[in-house]
Amino acid sequence: MLGIVAYWLLVELAGLAMLRVIPLTWKPVERLAAALAVGVVASTIVSFLLALAVGVRAEVAILGPALVLLGFTAPRWRVLFGWRLPRKSPISLERLRGLPAETRWSIGIATLLGVGFWLLFRGALYQGADGALLANSHVWADWAVHSSYVQSFFYGHNLPPTDILESATAMRYPFLVDFQPALLETLGQNLYGSLDISSWLIAWAAATLIWHLAVRVTKRPGAASVALALVLLGGGLGFAAVYSDGCQQLATTVAGFSSGACTHLSSSTPAAAVRFLEHLPTELTHLPRSYDGEGPSASALPDLQWYEPLLVYWMPQRDFAFGMALVSLVAILLWEAIGRRSRVLLVSGGAIGAALPFFNPFGYLVVGLLGLFWLARRHWGKGLAAYLLPLVMIGAPQLWFVVSGPHGQLGGPVGTNLFPQLDLGWLSHAAFACTAAQFRANSPCDSLYFAGSSPATLMAFAVHTLRQPAFYGGFLGFWISNTGIFGLLALAVAALALIPGRLRNQLRDGQLLTFGAPFWLLFVLANVVVTQPWNWDNTKLLSYWYLGAAIPVAWLLTSGRTIWARVLAGLAVASLVASGVLSLDAAFVGQSNLSSSPPSGASATFASGPAQRVGAVVRAHTKPSAVFLTEGQPDDPVTSLAGRQTVLGYDGWLWSYGQPLARRFQAVEEMYAGCPPIGGCHLGALLRQYHVSYVEFEPGDYNNLPVNLKWFRAQHLPILVQTGGYVIFRVTRLW
Repeated sequence: MLGIVAYWLLVELAGLAMLRVIPLTWKPVERLAAALAVGVVASTIVSFLLALAVGVRAEVAILGPALVLLGFTAPRWRVLFGWRLPRKSPISLERLRGLPAETRWSIGIATLLGVGFWLLFRGALYQGADGALLANSHVWADWAVHSSYVQSFFYGHNLPPTDILESATAMRYPFLVDFQPALLETLGQNLYGSLDISSWLIAWAAATLIWHLAVRVTKRPGAASVALALVLLGGGLGFAAVYSDGCQQLATTVAGFSSGACTHLSSSTPAAAVRFLEHLPTELTHLPRSYDGEGPSASALPDLQWYEPLLVYWMPQRDFAFGMALVSLVAILLWEAIGRRSRVLLVSGGAIGAALPFFNPFGYLVVGLLGLFWLARRHWGKGLAAYLLPLVMIGAPQLWFVVSGPHGQLGGPVGTNLFPQLDLGWLSHAAFACTAAQFRANSPCDSLYFAGSSPATLMAFAVHTLRQPAFYGGFLGFWISNTGIFGLLALAVAALALIPGRLRNQLRDGQLLTFGAPFWLLFVLANVVVTQPWNWDNTKLLSYWYLGAAIPVAWLLTSGRTIWARVLAGLAVASLVASGVLSLDAAFVGQSNLSSSPPSGASATFASGPAQRVGAVVRAHTKPSAVFLTEGQPDDPVTSLAGRQTVLGYDGWLWSYGQPLARRFQAVEEMYAGCPPIGGCHLGALLRQYHVSYVEFEPGDYNNLPVNLKWFRAQHLPILVQTGGYVIFRVTRLW
């Protein structure tokens, strides 16, 4: 415990020391959040470089932030924090009352965020009463892959890193987000604590920096608070179906309840409403999406794709919080640098942004676009060069390494995952993708693969799509359903620039349109090009659009002076966050759909007792470099608890990375089949080719993979472990 406390203290001090060289007047809470973000990032990078030489050890975990601290500490330690230590106690009621209003707001928001994220992450991954590891249902799948990478560093000595889900292939995932929890494990922290605590702290830092970015742009704490609420809870019009969906859910969970009372007004409707409200905490707000009517009843609003941000981004996707923290911090430095004409701030922002390809590649694209737009808009060529030099020189090689990997395949064993695609309108249509040949043969296409398509073909497809009258109505309706009046409010902000008066003057003085414009370019990009194999993953880019676009919208909503203007603004904010607030209940109650009863619960088993025994045996009795043949379950203890390499892990993850899986998938099937009774057998050659030392058979049949356990048992192979439906054979004898 002492080592863990020392680590986080050193990280914060290292970050504070780094901020000392950035000539910006930091607000007190803003300084703490920024220091935590840059301290974690810088110390993780240094520790990783040290680990390449000596391995992942406790000394490396401590030396990382310690070296950063030593490198940046000013000779006089008293000014490390940016202020001299006061002779009197800095905390007193009188001092708090004397603080500026913005500082009091900042302290209150930071405290609220700290408590809120703690409540969210304390149950993300934890140990149940029976010893099993449990995970919140919203992080179960994502944190299985994070856990696998964490354990690969801690137990598997995976340095230099390779992707353990597909043995001997390059690690193109932003792996440093999972290397950092491995450092905590070297200091005695358990797996779930290392993931929970690090996620909690970086999410707090990110949200706090978003609030301070909004304050610097709008000059209004109230507007910053509205912007933060939108970023965390913003949703669409799905809440309009709250009553009908709730009644339909009751019809499947309460004996004798008739769903007919939900479809029309009658004398029984008031009773249905009362009963619905009684069941609100457990029978409504755990629907898979924000009230899209999924289930046997008709959808009140079709094609809702905008999930609740806290549940879908902040909780499960660890790289997301790192990206939000660094993008917000770089945006602060860029925005202030433009106002002060400070090249030092630009160099600092470029250096911080250069770390993003190792933590969140989408964020790197965002900060690059922000710098290009804002600095070019001011015709500041030397400033642009000062910003881009560290950003490109340090970060671009890693980004190129990430994007130069495989780009999927047509007709793979788990579906086509070819990308990128030209897809005008994104998910506002059916998204039937075509090759260039299919498009030229007049096949009905909603999107077109870049691979094999010439610029002329891509242009012809774009023209063909834009000629369809239905495209425009579907696109507008889709975004109104998914974000409510958000887009209309953004248009209102732009329209104010044309109307003389107080608001136009404030809009121009604050450069709010200039601030928001590059974020809307992200919106356009995400609605033109699908950047990932899974088209829904464009939301990872759209989340940054929503961050930047929410700040001018929040400024507008807090600009009213009359009571009626404020009431309307309050109703507008309520409509924008209603779906998010209601569906947040899923984090604490559980989820199901309208046709299932009872709900699945807020938690799922991450690692049962047998799974933990398998993980312990594998860690203790196999080499860190051992390769396993597994059936590809997401929570396989061989990867998620022991960090060992597999021939082919969960194909859903690898498919979404754009990996071409056909060859390995076929090899896995052939190896699990054993040897046929008649004819040649390629098993030994395949085992040698993929360096497979162990073959695992798991309980259940997650991927419907045909296996021949009977054949392997007949070979009388050494058994590494057998428990709870798991059995692992050592198969080197078959080579």
